Amino acid sequence: MAPVPRMELVGKRFVCVGDSGRELDVSRIHEWHWRAGVIRAVSYRESSNRELSVYVEFDDLEWEKREWVKVYEDFKIFLVEHQLVWAERKNPNQTQGSKSKQVQWPALTFKSVVGKAVLHLLIAIEFFVDKQLNFIPGDSAFQLYQVGQQLL
Repeated sequence: MAPVPRMELVGKRFVCVGDSGRELDVSRIHEWHWRAGVIRAVSYRESSNRELSVYVEFDDLEWEKREWVKVYEDFKIFLVEHQLVWAERKNPNQTQGSKSKQVQWPALTFKSVVGKAVLHLLIAIEFFVDKQLNFIPGDSAFQLYQVGQQLL
């Protein structure tokens, strides 16, 4: 049975792109200045509230440098964790020169709070093994994580 995604934002991972004032070119999505971290507190429970502020801990800063940010004002893209999945990728532990093989890795998918129009055809996934952020077409096959599931 697949776990049901939590509705609360507190404790969830997020990935975001700040509002630099420039238009985002989706064909260069891997070049955007992505940041990630964990939401520690919220000003409102509903993520659709336009006044939503979140207290975040960014992965690239010391934990003491947590800060309040305004989701709808400070970011072009703000995504929060949604589901645990198995997704295909090349084995990052594979040695140089060996035959490349796609394997299933545990990952988080993210859903959009801000930037739905920009990423409507893509799904953001972050792999647990190295926190690599990838983007896959919305119709891509990945497998929901299920308790007691074994992959062959």
